[in-house]
Amino acid sequence: MSQRFIVVGGGMIGLASALGLRQQGHRVTLIEQGKAPTYSDELELRVSAIAHHSRALLTELGVWQQLPADRLGPYTAMEVWDQDSFGRIAFAANEVNQADLGAIVENRVLERHLWQAAVDAGVELMPETAVQDHGLSDTEVWVEAGGQRLRGDYLLAADGVKSPLRQAAGLPLTFWDYQQQGCVAVIRCSEPHNGCARQVFLPSGPVAWLPLADPHHVSLVWSADSELARQLQQLDDNDFIKQLQRVSDQCLGQLELVSQRGYFPLRMQYAKRWLQQRLLLIGDAAHSIHPLAGQGANLGFGDVHALLAVTASEFGSADLRQWERQRKVAAVQMIATMESFKRGFGTASPVAKLVRGLGLRLADRLAPLKRKLIKSALG
Repeated sequence: MSQRFIVVGGGMIGLASALGLRQQGHRVTLIEQGKAPTYSDELELRVSAIAHHSRALLTELGVWQQLPADRLGPYTAMEVWDQDSFGRIAFAANEVNQADLGAIVENRVLERHLWQAAVDAGVELMPETAVQDHGLSDTEVWVEAGGQRLRGDYLLAADGVKSPLRQAAGLPLTFWDYQQQGCVAVIRCSEPHNGCARQVFLPSGPVAWLPLADPHHVSLVWSADSELARQLQQLDDNDFIKQLQRVSDQCLGQLELVSQRGYFPLRMQYAKRWLQQRLLLIGDAAHSIHPLAGQGANLGFGDVHALLAVTASEFGSADLRQWERQRKVAAVQMIATMESFKRGFGTASPVAKLVRGLGLRLADRLAPLKRKLIKSALG
């Protein structure tokens, strides 16, 4: 039986939800406060590492096939090391008989193609429209937006980490501030990245170089403690690159900044309830994690995949409660893993560095453990 869904939020997760629901035959309206997504020839700052399970979902939605090859950065290897330590581990896709470990995608590029697919599928899209009010009951939902009152069966909050819908519903949060900021930029490197994603752990936070389609371009994600982040923001481009060069261990040769730098605060948060009457939280509205493993988008796409499994046939509140329980477990496990990494690598203690080094070396040399870690990275 066809249902009427109102989706608020036109990011990757909101658009994927709306598209999938519409393809199942449901009636879908998506409300987005900003403009319809677009992109230019200039590389975007915000990127996501799309794991295999997310790519499978996007392929099923008919979107992955439409992404331009010159804006995709498949990565076939990963290298992770601890600064000033012997600890290092390297993964390769061929160790588990895969062509790649995932792909780096600019968020706006993916959003643009999701938006177009939603248009083609018949989703009612309302860009540049703010939600003024909404209401919930046990039998329906309504939203006031764009000078009209929309009624539906379910309301999907995909409106980001600050989710006004979540706040209005009074759904409680567990959260903590990492006391860090993320710095993102596009970097040109003199040495080719060879499709390898690299990450070095510093006591002040990890630095990641994510391979883009051009063999000499990488996306930088530098997670830095607040004081260091403030210092980095005050540096001019030349001095910033000097600092980046210093922590890179020359892994990519000489580095050059070819974009603006963007900064954003890092915070973990987790909604204790994702379902209230006929309101559902999804993606960043329900959870946000540290970017050190690039799994935030994949966690959101996992929410979408599980929801579409429920809505593919007749469903009710019990089915949605099961979806909520399943996805909350996945989110908590991911949050715990990210917290362990951050705490484990967030100290310069000689004893801690020795333990980390031994752990990384052991994992690199034990083939069964290494294969398990690679499969986990694949999603």
